[in-house]
Amino acid sequence: MARRNSAILAALITFFGSAAFAQTDLENALANGGERLNADQIAEILIGHTVTAKSGDKTFRFYYDPNNIVSGELTNGGWQGAGAFAITDTDQVCVSMAADKGRFRCLTVLRVGDRVQKFNTAGKKTFDILGFEPSTGL
Repeated sequence: MARRNSAILAALITFFGSAAFAQTDLENALANGGERLNADQIAEILIGHTVTAKSGDKTFRFYYDPNNIVSGELTNGGWQGAGAFAITDTDQVCVSMAADKGRFRCLTVLRVGDRVQKFNTAGKKTFDILGFEPSTGL
């Protein structure tokens, strides 16, 4: 009986111990040297630039107009859209595409080594920014 209780206790410690140490993508990136970008740094990368970004196996291009309008497209076709964006005093970029019906999604932006990445409010990585270049639109 003692051996069985020890096995159960070990299993519980393993289960709950690993759950307690699970980190979000954002926490992982910060723990591995990621640097949270401030509002000015985010603006410098985005405003007036066409940004190429990857999410999963999809590659997008977004243009961040200085008038707070964002337009985007899937690079191989199949989607394009437009909406609004804002950069907050709390160092996030918030985007609302027409399909969002006015809802803004706010993202934290990190520089991780030579990459720039965006993370949602749950800490999940949503985009790897592959490049950004000055532009006047898509």
